[in-house]
Amino acid sequence: MCVLAALLGAGLAWHISGYAGDAARPRPAIENEQIYMFLRLNSPEQMAAFYEARGFPREAIERLRQTCFVMAHVENRGQEIVWLELENWRFVATSGEIPRLDRQHWEDVWNEINLPQASRSTFGWTQLPEVRDLQPGEPVGGNMILPATTTAFTLEADFHTGRDKRKGMIRVRFRDLHCAQDKPVP
Repeated sequence: MCVLAALLGAGLAWHISGYAGDAARPRPAIENEQIYMFLRLNSPEQMAAFYEARGFPREAIERLRQTCFVMAHVENRGQEIVWLELENWRFVATSGEIPRLDRQHWEDVWNEINLPQASRSTFGWTQLPEVRDLQPGEPVGGNMILPATTTAFTLEADFHTGRDKRKGMIRVRFRDLHCAQDKPVP
């Protein structure tokens, strides 16, 4: 069992909110000798503006505004391969697991509204890959999308390590997350 998993199992959290002296670091973040990971929760207005600027039709924008965008950046800081596999990630609220709106969900939505292929491609490259082997020093980033909620939740993310996924498990937890809300118009 990796050191991080042992510490988490003992109840010691490696959850930090960035470097104490570096206000520019993204928060929340987790950083140790194996992994650096941060999250950014973007508001519906931010994401609508992003996709609207890329020519998405109004109907697609309205569907996206009804969701919660969680952007994740993961970087392998260790010497072993780190496996990003979204099937090993859970979004959990006190009421239970929050389902991630995966690529198949969005393919169904895009089919329903006849979203052009160019927009589908743009949307696809903004999503976190479902599976990715991160070589030492390699980063990856992208969005995960949840149904909109006002309830606090935890992201529980497990990463197998090693070429054969048998060199240990890295477990990270981001607690007390909240979907970003649009700012009220004065």
